Amino acid sequence: MPDYRAGQIVPLRYKSREIKAIIIDPNGLGPDKPSIGMGFRGMDRHTNVPSNTLTQRVIQNEEGTYLKLPSGKLFRVIQISGEDGNTYQAIEASDWVELAKDWAQNPGKLRKPARDGLIEFLAWFAAEGIYAQAYTILKRAYTYEDDQRVQNWIMSRESGKPARADWGWEVQEKDKRGRFGYWTNYTYRGLFGMDAATMKEVWENPVHGDSRIARNYVQESVGLEAIAYCEKMVAQLDLDDIQQAHDLAIQATRIKFARDLPAL
Repeated sequence: MPDYRAGQIVPLRYKSREIKAIIIDPNGLGPDKPSIGMGFRGMDRHTNVPSNTLTQRVIQNEEGTYLKLPSGKLFRVIQISGEDGNTYQAIEASDWVELAKDWAQNPGKLRKPARDGLIEFLAWFAAEGIYAQAYTILKRAYTYEDDQRVQNWIMSRESGKPARADWGWEVQEKDKRGRFGYWTNYTYRGLFGMDAATMKEVWENPVHGDSRIARNYVQESVGLEAIAYCEKMVAQLDLDDIQQAHDLAIQATRIKFARDLPAL
């Protein structure tokens, strides 16, 4: 019989991005049918609603802790310790559906990108579907592997865009000057020995007489895969020092793609 635990982390996917869901109650929907929630941090990236906007709407009343929307609707907020050592402010999975629907319909002062993010999220997210996927993962049935194959195929079709979106959040949060171009070039130089514009020119044209470029040449498909992997690592490291995060991610990427990347 499956062993479900409060605080157990369940890795799900949203548009090829990973969501950290967390088990709230191992028997919340019946025997061996856990209730599952998602925390503010992480869901901000998948709904485009900043985590501080969510936090600012949390209120306390005599019944407990709730998130209050502009419409006046309340959604229960559960604080739970995850097995990964983090403490989550979580809202139950099906409540996220109702929350997104209500907030998109009654946005108050919510900005357009966040409204669009909520609508986009609703198009994918249905309580029945997310529980089906979560239970499949938890039970380790064969359909989990099938799901992974499909998700990996989708990710390859999207050419690393989800990873870059998460990387963009890291730069926005950790670099107050928002130097996206600087960190893009920092990554390209760390992996290929040249900035992004030069590397892209090489990919667009045949390798020519420049010995440095010929020595550092890497196939575009491999290069884009390495960049996506590196940027995903930066987001997963989630370090306050954005340079240290890039240095560690570049080091890990160079190890993983050692046969394909040039020796610098």
